[in-house]
Amino acid sequence: MVVDNSSKLAVFFDLDDTLYDHLVPFREAVREVLAPDEGSLDYAELFYTVRHHSDLLWPKYLSGEMELEETRVLRLELAFAEYGIALSREQAERVQAAYIGRQYTIEMIDGVEEQIRRFLALGHKVGVITNGPKAHQTSKLRGLGIDKLIPAEMIFISDAVGLAKPDPAIFRHVNEATGTTPENSLYVGDTWDNDVVGALSAGWKVCWYNPRGREPRTEHVPSYIFADYKEFSRLPLI
Repeated sequence: MVVDNSSKLAVFFDLDDTLYDHLVPFREAVREVLAPDEGSLDYAELFYTVRHHSDLLWPKYLSGEMELEETRVLRLELAFAEYGIALSREQAERVQAAYIGRQYTIEMIDGVEEQIRRFLALGHKVGVITNGPKAHQTSKLRGLGIDKLIPAEMIFISDAVGLAKPDPAIFRHVNEATGTTPENSLYVGDTWDNDVVGALSAGWKVCWYNPRGREPRTEHVPSYIFADYKEFSRLPLI
């Protein structure tokens, strides 16, 4: 599938696990607090389960049914329980605190900055759409240096917008706010439900970043699938 090149693209990236590897701070936090048997724990699968529960709990936070910190701690308790590990509330809070503390000393995934600069140099619009609290996500963007590459008006954080992925409304809002169209909008993200399904439902094209070779969860078909940004650079997007 070839993107229509009749006009400039609007390329928007997810933040967590798309611009930087979320797994690194999580793994180090778990090691610090729990010191688990390294041979018995698959950090990637565990973290995938944490994110799944986070996505399920997020609407309750948005509706005011749950406090943010409660969703963060509960997602850990639920995910670890699936792996037979009963976290106490104190342990879950300590893992969460250690995890958050490591998210401000993060680095972009190899090749990300080069691709952002490539799109910008060619005159395409580039932005970010991410779910999360405004202050927290903004701190991560600054830690990565994204704020020096992408202007603030092209960064959309769910808490600030009042809409969240996978609701197609957030993608429509971005089109309206940036003067872009769904037909020439491309979203790059790693999660199936929030990123792939959400953007496709809004009429956008989607590049699914799938470094761990996960299987699709629904019948939706992303425009492209890539495992690393070297592969991404070879896609016929522009």
